[in-house]
Formats: sequence, structure tokens, C-alpha cells
Amino acid sequence: MSGRNAFSNNNTTVAHDLVVAQKRKQTRNWEKSNPARRYLIPVDVRDEVAALAEALMENVDPLACVLFDYAETCHTRGTLKFKPRLNPKGRKHTLTWEEADTEPIQLQSRRHRSVKRTDTPFHSLKGQTAAYRLGTERHVRLRVIAEAYNLPLADILSAFFRHSIRAFRDGKLKIRREPVVMQMQVRGWSE
Repeated sequence: MSGRNAFSNNNTTVAHDLVVAQKRKQTRNWEKSNPARRYLIPVDVRDEVAALAEALMENVDPLACVLFDYAETCHTRGTLKFKPRLNPKGRKHTLTWEEADTEPIQLQSRRHRSVKRTDTPFHSLKGQTAAYRLGTERHVRLRVIAEAYNLPLADILSAFFRHSIRAFRDGKLKIRREPVVMQMQVRGWSE
């Protein structure tokens, strides 16, 4: 019988014949092809999504994708409808000019005044944004819906998340894990 005896005392050559794993260079290709996009969503919605992910012992990004898909399906069916309204704080105007033949206007010179605090203090956006890896296809569909209603992306995404979380709490949405079957392939053989 040819071959090595695995039970012999002289088995130092067996360890030398084993293939050592090669160290691979980390390329981050997946992160490059699936960028995280930041959305300015309310803090309470962001925290609810994170809490649900923690309760399900799941990462936030796959959960965000599931919540988005469910809400988008409801929107397509017509069970989730948006009623956009004008935001009184969001008034904007532009300045234009035209030539005129009027009398000159005398402007009074102003002295520099001390800086007063305004009623609406500037708030930092730190902690109010959340980044999700929804993928390019979902982001494009989100953009299309937001443009159809002339609303910001974050408003649509927040409404989607709220709708899905409410459906999950009411028992209308069930989130389950499905096993992924990996296909085996032959890497090599010996005779």
C-alpha cells in the first residue's frame, strides 16, 4: 500500500505538505459598489429603525431595505398615499431686475449694530442624519417617488420607515430570515 501512514511517529512531512492560506489584499469593492447615502430623517425615526434592528439582531442596512421594499409595495398598491402640503417656513423667492426711469432713491447710511440673537437659532445637523446602504436601484425609485410629489428624499424615506414600523407593530408585516443556499463547486481533486 503506497502513501503515508498518518499514524506513524514520523509525520513532520505532513505539516510541510499542507497549503498555507495566502493573505489577500482588502479591496473594499463591495463598499464602492454599494455606497451609503445620508438622509436627513427625524431622529426618532432613525432610532426606531436602529431599535428594531437590534431587537431582530440584524444589521440596520438589510432591515432598512426590507422596510423600504414593504412601504414601496404599499405605495404602489395605493394603501400608502402621500398628501403633500406647502411648508410655510419653506417660502422662497428670487430677486430679478429690470430697467426703469424713476427718480433716484436716497438710502440712509447704516451704522454697524451689535449682533443680536435671532428667534431661530442655527442648529447643527450632527446626529440628525442617517446613512443607509439601500442600493442604487432603491435610491433611484425613492428619487422618482420624491420627484413625483415634489418632496425631499428624506421625507419620503421617513414616511416609508414609519409606515413599515407601524405595520410591523400592528402585526401586518412579518420580517423573517431566509437561509441562503450556497452552491458548491469543485476547486480541485486528486487521484
